[in-house]
Amino acid sequence: MPNPLKQFKDYFNFNRTEQRGLSVLFILLLLIIGLNLMMPYLFKPETIDFTDFESEIAKFEQQQAAAKDSLLKLSAPAKSFTQTSQSSEGDHIQPFPFDPNNLPRDKWQQLGLTDPQIDVIKNYESKGGQFKTKNDLAKIYSISDVEFAKLEPYIKIENVGPEKKSEPILTPIPFDPNTATRQDFIAMGLNESLINAIISYRNKGGKFDDADDFGKMYTLSPEDFQTLKPYIHIDQKMIPGQDPFEKPMVVIEINTADTLDLQQLPGIGPAFASRIIKYRELLGGYHDKEQLLEVYGMDSLRYAAIAENLTVDPLPIRKININKASIKDLINHPYIEFYLAKSIITYRESIGTYKNLDELLNARLIYKELFLKIAPYLTLSESDT
Repeated sequence: MPNPLKQFKDYFNFNRTEQRGLSVLFILLLLIIGLNLMMPYLFKPETIDFTDFESEIAKFEQQQAAAKDSLLKLSAPAKSFTQTSQSSEGDHIQPFPFDPNNLPRDKWQQLGLTDPQIDVIKNYESKGGQFKTKNDLAKIYSISDVEFAKLEPYIKIENVGPEKKSEPILTPIPFDPNTATRQDFIAMGLNESLINAIISYRNKGGKFDDADDFGKMYTLSPEDFQTLKPYIHIDQKMIPGQDPFEKPMVVIEINTADTLDLQQLPGIGPAFASRIIKYRELLGGYHDKEQLLEVYGMDSLRYAAIAENLTVDPLPIRKININKASIKDLINHPYIEFYLAKSIITYRESIGTYKNLDELLNARLIYKELFLKIAPYLTLSESDT
């Protein structure tokens, strides 16, 4: 029968190789245990610091709590303040019977309204506003409900008619629209734009043959015309457009006029007169009065107002001899640019000399309209320059 004790001993009986393996295994086990114990000291894990974040949360919570406390503190007094303010707001009102329409400022002050409140009311009235009912005064935003409540029993509004535009009242006298002076029209109450239109129409040779012609003035309303019509008496013997009380029409020759002469024209001041003279010097003179439309700032309305006062003498025009002129001479004229000047010179060199101005039409870049524009400033001989 086998001996159990012997079997147990045989189980733990290792040969030399097995003993070495067990020794190595035991050493490795000790190393692993030691390394595991030393790991926290050798490798410290990275930690996230939430301190600042937590402090911000705490601070926010404190602010929310403080705000809540403030609201709780304010909510109760707010009601008492409103009640107090409403009860005392109308104490300054000292009412008495009044009509708010066109009520003088001092009366509003006696009622207890402040200047800013009165300013709002007067601004409303200046724009045509009217108080037709008591509630219309309540719509004035500067007057509180409490103030209106104290004023309402004392408001007495008279019958208010429809709004009427404030227009100047005409005071007509017998007149002839062909000869009446500006002062006559002003005395009758005509507005400035209508008076200017009448004078301008006459200065351009216009004539009122009958009363209905006068009614066609576009700035004259049908109502005003009906008021004036019975007073219109036209004398057919008078020279149309001639006003015996006004100065004779000024006539200016623009090639010899100086700035003082030009300032006699309507709408022409020192600056504009100077521009007309300077442009005349650039051109070498005007050959047509419509060239004034090329002056900086001159528009058709201003030109129409002075056209009848202008004449042009073309004799003083300074001309350019195209058989002698250089490119530089030509481009000094505002109508002739570089390439046009070069074309004139190039064609001259190909033909020798220009025999007549019409030959310019054979040069490049020159078309009929341009030729007619520059021809008055060109010549073939020295005697014309």
